[in-house]
Amino acid sequence: MKLLGKKALVIAAGQGIGRAIAIAFREEGAEVLGATLHPEKLKGVVPAVKLDARDRESLVRLLGSLDDLDILVNAQGIVPEGGLVDATDRDWDEAFLLNTKSIFWAMQVALPKMAARGGGSVINIASVAALKVVPRRFIYSATKAAVVAMTRAAALEFAPMGVRVNAICPGTVDTPSLRERARDESGLKKFAERQPLGRLGRPEEIAALAVYLASDEGAFATGGVFVVDGGLSL
Repeated sequence: MKLLGKKALVIAAGQGIGRAIAIAFREEGAEVLGATLHPEKLKGVVPAVKLDARDRESLVRLLGSLDDLDILVNAQGIVPEGGLVDATDRDWDEAFLLNTKSIFWAMQVALPKMAARGGGSVINIASVAALKVVPRRFIYSATKAAVVAMTRAAALEFAPMGVRVNAICPGTVDTPSLRERARDESGLKKFAERQPLGRLGRPEEIAALAVYLASDEGAFATGGVFVVDGGLSL
């Protein structure tokens, strides 16, 4: 078991990629706490607490209470649609608050605590949209590019203290959020047809990489931006 004895917090563990990561960590022996707006979704899966990651006080309080945290996963995010002309201040502020600022807050608390303990692993879920132009994803792309930049900057700052910080950039993954945007099976099929591999990604495939980055096997990986997108960015 690759994560036996390690303690992990997965933010946005209620569904999709976050849920898959929480399950994979548990299966690899980690003691996992899931944080989500809907902790009832994790009943019988992993222990969970209610958290609105947009609430700085709640986020800081939760992370401040976890003195022996080995792994932090930031999987929170929303996907506002629209181009530059469509973008509004409200869309911008809401997306940056959850997608970017909450990750800043989480790392600002967790990384020094990990450093004081001699090490740890932080995994930020970014997006291929941070690296590749995606139509009608102007604000989303900006938030995820910021996540990549923050990840690399934090990795450099905390590497001497043994804390590793990496980002995963998924492509189009079959999650409840994607299905909501697709609206129906026809829309889902269109998303799949855009992928060079001809299919959508599975949350479990992203989780497998997260396990590696959280484990001792990934001990030499920090500041990495790992693209798992079925060839979409080619």
